[in-house]
Amino acid sequence: MAPVVLNIYDLAPQNSWTYWCGVGIFHSGVEVYGVEYAYGGHDYDYSGVFATNPRDAPGQVVFRESIPMGETDLTQQEIHHLVQRMGNDYKGNNYHLLQRNCNHFASDLCRQLVGKEAPNWINRLAGIAVMLHCLIPTSWVPPLQTPSAAPVLGGTVVVTRDEDKSLLSPAGQRSDVYGERLQPAAMLPTASGTRI
Repeated sequence: MAPVVLNIYDLAPQNSWTYWCGVGIFHSGVEVYGVEYAYGGHDYDYSGVFATNPRDAPGQVVFRESIPMGETDLTQQEIHHLVQRMGNDYKGNNYHLLQRNCNHFASDLCRQLVGKEAPNWINRLAGIAVMLHCLIPTSWVPPLQTPSAAPVLGGTVVVTRDEDKSLLSPAGQRSDVYGERLQPAAMLPTASGTRI
């Protein structure tokens, strides 16, 4: 059994006072076996899932707290394959600030690992914004996706350098930059024998 931890980060300084009202702008990632998995957007039709060292999220974020979610009986290899499969749904070009963001991914991964979702407050503001989308200036957020719009499945996953994060790759390729940041014990062998 391995502990599963949800790591929460502040994306806005206003969180220091909105947090107490049960809302805020947060980033989240799921830590298991010494690796933190998260999701972010980019312009390409491949996975937006990336891995970092725990509590070391990329970008202008401030670590807020860790929430123990439970334990999983999946092995490190099984989790790695699960996260790679999730990358088919969580493609970078499917990222949406309100409807498919890092918190949706983290909650989905927690549900698959321990059977329960992340606390609602981490994504509450996005839910409120979806309900009140007509009141938000269109320049602030992308257009909402209709409920019938489904993400395109399939595609390949590649590795790229973007603020010290590693996109997971079925080919096992990994930028050297990530090897310096991601602890070697967290890297898994792939079918090709290389490590990611």
